[in-house]
Amino acid sequence: MHWTHDFIEALGYLAAAANAYAYVSNTMIPLRIAAILANALFAGYFFLKGVYPLFAFNALLLPLNVWRLLQMKRLITAVRLATEDEFHSDWLRPYMRPKKVPEGVTLYRKDAAADAAYVIVKGRIRVPEKDVSLGPGAMFGELGLFADGQKRTASAVAETDVELLSLRYSDLMQLVTQNPQFGFYLMRLMVRRMQHNVALAALGRG
Repeated sequence: MHWTHDFIEALGYLAAAANAYAYVSNTMIPLRIAAILANALFAGYFFLKGVYPLFAFNALLLPLNVWRLLQMKRLITAVRLATEDEFHSDWLRPYMRPKKVPEGVTLYRKDAAADAAYVIVKGRIRVPEKDVSLGPGAMFGELGLFADGQKRTASAVAETDVELLSLRYSDLMQLVTQNPQFGFYLMRLMVRRMQHNVALAALGRG
């Protein structure tokens, strides 16, 4: 029937438009939403056209894009919570990797290349240049990821056997460039860390 043909063609045009938007989108969440819409529309279009290999291809991509969208939204929520007064590493645990450091071992030295930020799960980390000891729940190392030359601003030494969670620089940078909202909340977290460091420096001069 004529209306059926028009409906199928409309599905195709809508799918193409959604796919084009996904390609030009600069942020991850709108991109994923457009990709999900394009997959659903293309799946319907190719099924009605009888092009089953392309129907199967889009049907397989659909749940993958839904999963990536949910993953991104969970990460944004976790980082938003991380900027509140009390930091809980459990919020970021799904996105970080475990690492153990024996007592007395230097995790990194000042001016070394910065490749990850860390959250302490168990034990204590000492920052000798600032004469500061960090305990469970503390996040550290994030400033070096964005410092000039991507160098560590201070050293970190295990005061005890330490269990950490790490977030790699490459993963963090990809999220920052693809999602401005993530970058905004990370910026707030870094500003608070810098304010804390300035306050410690002022106490040291007093």
